[in-house]
Amino acid sequence: MLFSQPGKTLRFWRIFRRNSGRTIIVALDHGRRHGPIPGIEDFRATVSKIVDCGSADALMMTPAMLERVADLVAGRVGIVARIDGTGSKKGPDETDDRLISSVERALSLGADAVSVMVYIGGDTTADNLEKLSRVAEEAYYLGVPVLAEVIPTPPGLPDKYSWTAVAYASRVAVEMGADIIKTFYTGEGFEKVVKSVPAPIVILGGPKREKVSEVLDDVKKAVEAGAKGIAFGRNIFQHEEPCQLLKSLEEIVHKK
Repeated sequence: MLFSQPGKTLRFWRIFRRNSGRTIIVALDHGRRHGPIPGIEDFRATVSKIVDCGSADALMMTPAMLERVADLVAGRVGIVARIDGTGSKKGPDETDDRLISSVERALSLGADAVSVMVYIGGDTTADNLEKLSRVAEEAYYLGVPVLAEVIPTPPGLPDKYSWTAVAYASRVAVEMGADIIKTFYTGEGFEKVVKSVPAPIVILGGPKREKVSEVLDDVKKAVEAGAKGIAFGRNIFQHEEPCQLLKSLEEIVHKK
């Protein structure tokens, strides 16, 4: 990936592996929305375990939590700073996800990229897109890649898992300045999503699934269809053997 801004190019390749062009991001930003759910109650212990596995390329977390684990992650993994997070599960509208940090603050803490939620199709669509655009502008001048977590939303996009909804929402996010897209794996039609979105796509994991085989199968099919990796949280840190799962994911994502 080559950006017109060299800072973005340098930081992008701290998150993606050069030999495969893909990435394994472990999302650990759930506390801002869900509180201390199982797997991240002891945040430092979880981060230490995942980093020690050696299979993750980057971790995603809020700037406040990055301050608490900088000594554990320094020089070992890339960092994606989640800089929005007001859409709490206990609040009136989880799509009302406003900024909690500037790009500049995230950069001062050592982040290699920033991430924001982008809900498209609901009442807060304009606010979400304005937020993304403003973040993208600040990030451009600072040389920081922007990862947009794109969620198609009713009523405009009622079937959020369809390839047409994911392609639409993801393309709009890129048009607003996103450099990397995190979104749903749609199964059928995912290759059409990849072709219509001029940015690398990593698939999200969502809630922990019962069968690990289904998770691995989806990752395999997504990579074959053109996905550039994964950004999984609960399906990794809530697994009984996260290191074993990460090594299996590494085989699929980086070695096919």
